[in-house]
Amino acid sequence: MPGENTFDHLRKLDGEHVGYIHMTDAGEFVPFDLLHRRRAEPTELETAESLLDDLGLRMFVDQWWLDLDGDQIPVLIQEVRRDRVLVAPSVAGAIAKSADMTQTIEVLLPTDRLSQGPVPPVRH
Repeated sequence: MPGENTFDHLRKLDGEHVGYIHMTDAGEFVPFDLLHRRRAEPTELETAESLLDDLGLRMFVDQWWLDLDGDQIPVLIQEVRRDRVLVAPSVAGAIAKSADMTQTIEVLLPTDRLSQGPVPPVRH
C-alpha cells in the first residue's frame, strides 16, 4: 500500500475504520483493506468506498492461517493497528471459535504470512 496519497476510510454508517483508499496520479482510487491488501483496481471514489463499506470488519470472522516458520497454524485476529496485527492461535473445543490469548503473536504489516480460507494454503 503506497504511503503517499493514501487516507483512512471510515464507514459513514458508524464511523468504523474499515480500510484505506489510495488516490492515484490519474485521479482514480484504489481500496485497501485493514491488512493493507489491495481489494480492487483503480476506480471511482464512490466505488472504492462502497467496496470497503461492504467488506467492513466481517473479513475477520473468516478462518485465518499464520505461516509460523513454515507451518500453517490457525489463528484468530485479535487486534489490527495501522502497522501491525495481533493474532492468537485457535484452539479446539466446545466454543465455535476460541483462541489461546496467552500466545499472542505480533505480525508487522504488510505481510504475506497471513492467509484467509477454510484450509491452510500450500506454501512452496
